[in-house]
Amino acid sequence: MTSGSRNWLLDRRWLLVAPALLFLWIVAQIDKTNVSLIIADPAFLKELNVAGHNTELGGLMSSFFVGYGISIFIWGFLVDRFGPRKCVIAGTLIWAVMLFLSSLVGDIKQYLLIRLLLGAAEGNLWPVSNALTNRWFPVREHSRVQAFWITGSTLGTAVGVPIVAALILSSGWRGALTALALVSLLPVALFCFVKDRPREQRLDDAQEIKGDRERAQAEPLSLQELLKSRPFWLITVCQFASATTIYTLVQWIPSYVTGFRHLSFKSMGGWITLGYIIATILTLIVGYIADRTMERPLAGAWVSVAFVIAILPAQIAPAIASAVILASLIGVASSTAALNGALMQTLVKPEAIARGTGIYAGIGMFSSAMGPALFGALIGYLGGQYWGGFLFLAILNVVGAAGYVALYRVSTRRLVPARPGWDKKRSYIAVR
Repeated sequence: MTSGSRNWLLDRRWLLVAPALLFLWIVAQIDKTNVSLIIADPAFLKELNVAGHNTELGGLMSSFFVGYGISIFIWGFLVDRFGPRKCVIAGTLIWAVMLFLSSLVGDIKQYLLIRLLLGAAEGNLWPVSNALTNRWFPVREHSRVQAFWITGSTLGTAVGVPIVAALILSSGWRGALTALALVSLLPVALFCFVKDRPREQRLDDAQEIKGDRERAQAEPLSLQELLKSRPFWLITVCQFASATTIYTLVQWIPSYVTGFRHLSFKSMGGWITLGYIIATILTLIVGYIADRTMERPLAGAWVSVAFVIAILPAQIAPAIASAVILASLIGVASSTAALNGALMQTLVKPEAIARGTGIYAGIGMFSSAMGPALFGALIGYLGGQYWGGFLFLAILNVVGAAGYVALYRVSTRRLVPARPGWDKKRSYIAVR
């Protein structure tokens, strides 16, 4: 292996594969969360006659995650069977069509159905991204690359909030959805140049990734063994907490800061965007620290506790500070999602990574569908107050922190050396 070829591989995975995944997540996040601004648009509420119907409005995000969670299982098998490249292109084309159809809905029931189908189309994200991460990146880089493309969930919202708000103000919510349908086609162009594996680029350097994986971990589990593994189910619980937190906050922050804290719709976007930028930086920092220390469960526990501590000040701070703090807290959920993916990479065999992802992410995402709807129901039950919803998210992150602590304790009790003489922090993993 020459130095030039090694550098070319580094360029290829970090200058093409990682950015392609990041861009995919940015566009997908805009597509899935535009509804958070649409439900804050008075014209939309009046046209579909849903003003004050908080449970139904929360259901727009929840229906998305029902489709998302169910379809991840299916996409996991499709990605392992047909490859991530074909699946990401197919899924992207389908969700562009669903976005266009959503601009034509005539009532809330139609919109709920379209959101369900949009979620089913976007269910390819996790299996595709984890499969490409596993095939293109060595174990020592997994937390960083997972954090890199998962920041698309915060960057997508940061970019999407002002863009979607401007589109709604200029062309109405229907025009905004039509424009977003066209934007959704852009990732297809990038993935035409991304191969499923390094060896498909005629690179001998694929052995670098394979060798790193063999040195860094003990024998990974088959799919059947994975389902009997306690760490797998702990990661699934943590994924449920992470997914429920991020998408509940994304949906309800705009309504909270405009309807309850009385920020104007026009000024709200800029402050929320600032919070999402902070969340993006936080996610990258956590991913870097987790890779440097190789203590991913402890990193997850600490950031989950930080969420619980910060959620109260976010509610009693001035309106602008509240918007920034709440948007920044999304970085906690995106950080734990990145850590969950990196932890999963060490458990399962490469040929089953998409299916394993489909199961843990599918369960987590499907279960998270209750979050936005429950948050909306709590608002209604408390007479328009939001504190009950935020308390629910705080309790959820306590559960997540407990899951990471349990995962850490399991790993410290049941670790085996992958190879004699290797650095313990970089060569030990949890076994079943």
